[in-house]
Amino acid sequence: MIALGALHGSSQALAQSPVPTTIALPAQSLLFAPLYIAQERGFFRQHGIEPKVIYVAGPGVINAMLGKSADFSLISGGIQIAAAARNQKLVAIANTQDRFTTDIVIRDAVAKKLELPPNADAMAKIRALKGLTIGVDAINGLPYSFLRFVAIKAGMNPETDFTITALQPPAMVAALKAGTIDAMVFSPPFSLLAVKEGGIRWLSGPEVSLPELKPFPYNVVLVRPGYCDAETVRCRGFVAALKDAIALMKTDRSASLEALGKTFDKMEPDILKASYEVFAPFAQPDMKLTSAMLDNVIAFDRISGIIPPDAKLPSEAELYLTAFTP
Repeated sequence: MIALGALHGSSQALAQSPVPTTIALPAQSLLFAPLYIAQERGFFRQHGIEPKVIYVAGPGVINAMLGKSADFSLISGGIQIAAAARNQKLVAIANTQDRFTTDIVIRDAVAKKLELPPNADAMAKIRALKGLTIGVDAINGLPYSFLRFVAIKAGMNPETDFTITALQPPAMVAALKAGTIDAMVFSPPFSLLAVKEGGIRWLSGPEVSLPELKPFPYNVVLVRPGYCDAETVRCRGFVAALKDAIALMKTDRSASLEALGKTFDKMEPDILKASYEVFAPFAQPDMKLTSAMLDNVIAFDRISGIIPPDAKLPSEAELYLTAFTP
């Protein structure tokens, strides 16, 4: 890993005139709670940034970044590595969460037919999904790759053992309720909305004890190569704003939920609170990227088949920049 040389100036230098900055996200999710809190509490503005959030489904954020439609993106480190294997290199400058919080939710009627014992382990629960139609948000996105990874670890063939269909998260919840799909793979709040609509939370990421998942760069901050050389102050300010938000998440649940309620204003308060409780424990205050994370995410991508087993990848120094998380 590399660090920039001396970082001159302060993120506060931009505070007098915040710089318009576009952030690409793959979906609206509480996974991005630090960003939404930083936006609503004014932390970005305090660090000289006027944020604008755009949504581009799944790994489409990579193209948005490379096409300069966005300055920053937050997405799974697995998507970053998959893009790098296709010569679409982006650089991670921070990580907001170090554990998987992806859920698998199934229809209640399906769960009753499976008849697994209450103490069934994670791999048994995965094997029980054979033959089901399962919704994800995007092919090659994080939920899709998580499903493939755990299926392969359970001795299954994800190419033939499931039928996968791509739907936007609200449509997934509706399809599960209607019986159009048997299961869905996504994170809160939508997985918890599906449970409220009668689904069963079959498996949650933290329950899966596999070495490649701990620690994991679950939500990295990405920039284009060289971007932070030219925009050092902005990059440092962006990370500082997210750190401020995570600090609030760790110390003031009420204020954090109030801020999130402005973004998720149509969400029922109980779902918002439950979703927050999933993500908050795994928010990473130091936002550090580590060699162990990179090793794990590369192994995850190779096992899941998101990248070929022999895929050539850039060096760690080209993928992880640690100047902003000392």
